[in-house]
Amino acid sequence: MKKGIISIITAVMISISMVGCSSTSTDDKNKDEASTAQELTLVTTTSLDDTGFLAETLKGFEEENGVKVNVVAKGTGEALELGKSKDADILFVHAKQKEEDFIKEGYGIDRTEIMYNYFIIVGPKDDPNNEKISKLSASQAFKYISDNNLVFTSRGDESGTHTKEKSLWEESGSKNDFENYNEVGKGMAATLQMASEMKAYCLTDIGTFLATRDNLDLEVVKDADDSLKNVYSIVTISDLDKDKEGITNKLVEYYKSEDIQNQIKEYGVKEYGEPLFFVFE
Repeated sequence: MKKGIISIITAVMISISMVGCSSTSTDDKNKDEASTAQELTLVTTTSLDDTGFLAETLKGFEEENGVKVNVVAKGTGEALELGKSKDADILFVHAKQKEEDFIKEGYGIDRTEIMYNYFIIVGPKDDPNNEKISKLSASQAFKYISDNNLVFTSRGDESGTHTKEKSLWEESGSKNDFENYNEVGKGMAATLQMASEMKAYCLTDIGTFLATRDNLDLEVVKDADDSLKNVYSIVTISDLDKDKEGITNKLVEYYKSEDIQNQIKEYGVKEYGEPLFFVFE
């Protein structure tokens, strides 16, 4: 009788041990699969990060493709440098000439325009200069700011916005070396916050301004026009391994898809009363 009881206990213990081993094996397998999941480093302009656009739109891509997209927000100039050093797998940026040069130099494969918005000039609320500036072209507004030594805050970081700013100074015939010109070397949201604190004028993309305006003591002084169009493009990088190249191409197609293009058209409307971006119809 004792032998029978011992046999039963032994059998139960072996069964439990086998279940435990099976569970451990399954857990280890899941951990291994998670650790080998495809990851993609997307380096982008700060404006796409500050507006929450990428966090919102990348969800579907990650779910559909089993990919983890790591977003790194930098100015376009720095983003392109990270592309050159292969510290980025794909770029989402907004400085056309620099992007085209990047491809001509062999660092990139292709440039696909996804959407656009506009640059605007903002300034301190209720400043008596605002009405005069609003009636000028963008380059004339820059000349007025320089000639009158008004406080101006620049990103100063070789970003797409800073590149546009420098082109406007050149068009204006004025130099940006006046006393109240300040380069801060920050992203767009941080630069706007500093402009607000300094009661300064600033060039910004409209998306970041709309997303942060409730915390700013700034208003739009020079509104959007065709000369201030701001195009965002995805740039694919050369010499990636086949798996990475395949997934980056899928990301381009994802942002070109009808579903995402429709999402882009609606992004910001509910929260800000107008879209932050527009698509090419």
